[in-house]
Amino acid sequence: MQLTKKIEQEVVSKIRDSETFKNAPTSRGLLQYLYEATKRGEHLKETVIELEFFKNSQTDEKSNPRVRVNIYNLRKKLATYYASEGSADEWLLKIDKGQYKVRFVKKQVPAGWVQKMSWTQILPYALLLIASIVLLVNKMPLKKPLLWESFLDSDTSTNVILGDHFGAMGKTMTGGRGWTRDFQINSVDEFYDLLKRKPELQGVLRPANYSYTTRMAAMATQHLQQFFQTYDQQFSIRFSTQTTLPEIKEGNAVYAGPVKNDNQFIGFFNDANPYFKLSGQTLELSGHPTKKDSSFAFGTSSVDQEYAIVSKYPGIGTTEHFVFFSEHDIGVSATVEYFTDADSLKTFETKYLKGEKYFTALFRVRGKNRVDTDLKLETVVGF
Repeated sequence: MQLTKKIEQEVVSKIRDSETFKNAPTSRGLLQYLYEATKRGEHLKETVIELEFFKNSQTDEKSNPRVRVNIYNLRKKLATYYASEGSADEWLLKIDKGQYKVRFVKKQVPAGWVQKMSWTQILPYALLLIASIVLLVNKMPLKKPLLWESFLDSDTSTNVILGDHFGAMGKTMTGGRGWTRDFQINSVDEFYDLLKRKPELQGVLRPANYSYTTRMAAMATQHLQQFFQTYDQQFSIRFSTQTTLPEIKEGNAVYAGPVKNDNQFIGFFNDANPYFKLSGQTLELSGHPTKKDSSFAFGTSSVDQEYAIVSKYPGIGTTEHFVFFSEHDIGVSATVEYFTDADSLKTFETKYLKGEKYFTALFRVRGKNRVDTDLKLETVVGF
C-alpha cells in the first residue's frame, strides 16, 4: 500500500487514541504537533518547540530540559505502543534520536515460511515473546546515575533533611499572640542569647513548640521520593532545626532548603569545598586555577529570580552530602527537579563532571512556581 497523507494522519490518530497514550495528554498533543510541523517543513529545534507547543517565549535552550524530557517520554511511549497494541501495524511512526521530525517506515515482513503463516498462528508466540522480553527488562536492575550512586546503595542509609525555620511564641504585630520568625534567631541557644541581650523580652517571648517550612519541602520531597523509588530505595525525612550533628554523621545526607536559616550544612559545605565559601548570604569563589575570583549575593528581595547552589561533597568518614541551597522556594525546587531527572542528570554528568566525583554548581533560577521555573547554569567546579 502506498503511503498517503490520509494514511499518515490515520497512523497518528490511531496512536493518539490508543490505550498507551490515553492518559498522556502532553505526549498526545506533542505527537500531533510534531507531525503537523514536519508536514509544514518547519525547522524543528528545542527553542521552536518550547515557543510554539509549550507557549514559553522565555526559554534558554542550553539549560531548559523540558523539551528533551517530553520528547524522550514520547519516544518511550511509541516503543511501548509498538511492542503491544501496535505490534501488527503496517506503518511505523518514528522520531529519530537527536531529531524532532517524524517519519513513517513500512514494516518489513520476513520472506519465506513466515509469510505462509496466519496471524492466528503467530500471535500467541509473539505475545509470549513480548511478555518474556518485558518481564526480563523489568527485572534488570537500572544503572544508577554516577552522582547518586552511593545514595542509591542499599547498604547505606540516606537522610533527607528539609530546611525549616525556628520561631517564637509571643505578641504579634496585631497585638495578639502567635508564632513569629526572626531570621537572625535559628536555634534555642540563639533565642536565649537574645534574651540575655534584651531582658525586657523575658516573659514576652518563648521558644515555639514547632517550626515551619514552605511548599519547597513538599515539592523537593516529591521529586526525591519518585527518584529513589525508581531504584527501589528509601530515605528518612528530618527537619534541620530538629537534627543534631551525630544524626547527620550517621549516613549519607541530602539537604534541601534555604541558606538564611543558618543550617548546619553550611559549615560542612565550607569545609569540604576547596574553592567555594558561603558566608551569610554571599558565596565566594576564590583560588581556582582557571576561574577568576567572584562573589554572588543571595540576600535579594526578588522572589521570582535568585541564585541556587547545588553541591555534592564528601561527608564524615565514608558518607556523602548532596545539598540544595537557595534564598527562596524556586531555587531549591527547580534544582532538585533537575538533579532527579534522568536526562538532565546524564547531560550534566557527561558535560561537566568529566571524571570528577564531587562538584559545586551555581544556577540562576527564574519563575514564581514549579511549572514556570527556568534554570541557567552560571558556573560549575568539579573536584
